[in-house]
Amino acid sequence: MTRKLMKATLLCGVAALALGIGAVPAYAVTTDTSSSDSDSSSSVGPTSQTTTTTAEFDTSSTAAIALDSAPNIGFGANATPNGKIDMTYNATTADNPVEVSNPGLPSGWNVQVKNTPFTDAGGDTLKGAVLSLGEPDIAAANTGNPSTAPTASAFKLDGTGTNELIYSAVAKGGLGIWDANYGLAEVSLAVPAGQLGGVYTSTMTWQLNDTPQ
Repeated sequence: MTRKLMKATLLCGVAALALGIGAVPAYAVTTDTSSSDSDSSSSVGPTSQTTTTTAEFDTSSTAAIALDSAPNIGFGANATPNGKIDMTYNATTADNPVEVSNPGLPSGWNVQVKNTPFTDAGGDTLKGAVLSLGEPDIAAANTGNPSTAPTASAFKLDGTGTNELIYSAVAKGGLGIWDANYGLAEVSLAVPAGQLGGVYTSTMTWQLNDTPQ
């Protein structure tokens, strides 16, 4: 009996040894899924910037809007109007535009005009004469002036000394230099028949005001 027990014990030991030798531990296979670019995905710096540019323009405290010129008008030599019909004459000369310069003041401006009767050296008048000026061509002295352009209207002067508004710029408009040019065809003198011959002259007074109308 002793021999059989020892044999059985020996067999169990061998089996246990064989099991220990043949057993291989199992390991899970893992894959590195981390991106090789992970470091490059860090925050990126600003791609744009906002800056300012400043320009200063100073208008002198003594600056003033000015009436630089106005036209002298001539009708030439004509036969004394004493026929059956009243006469109208077109101007033969008009030498200057009505020019206004604004150095940067926001007030706006207007020009008015009046005239005296047409009178000769002896004191005789051209009775009933009416001077008419149509709408002028308006243009800035420089190219591309962006300010609001002034406006002008047709007018008539009868020698009574009544002011007529002819040229005007709105507030903050008419900046820079602006000309109102009268074509000869737009200037006329209507004279009724029944006049003395002579050289008659009327004085026109052009008045600039620094306010729109």
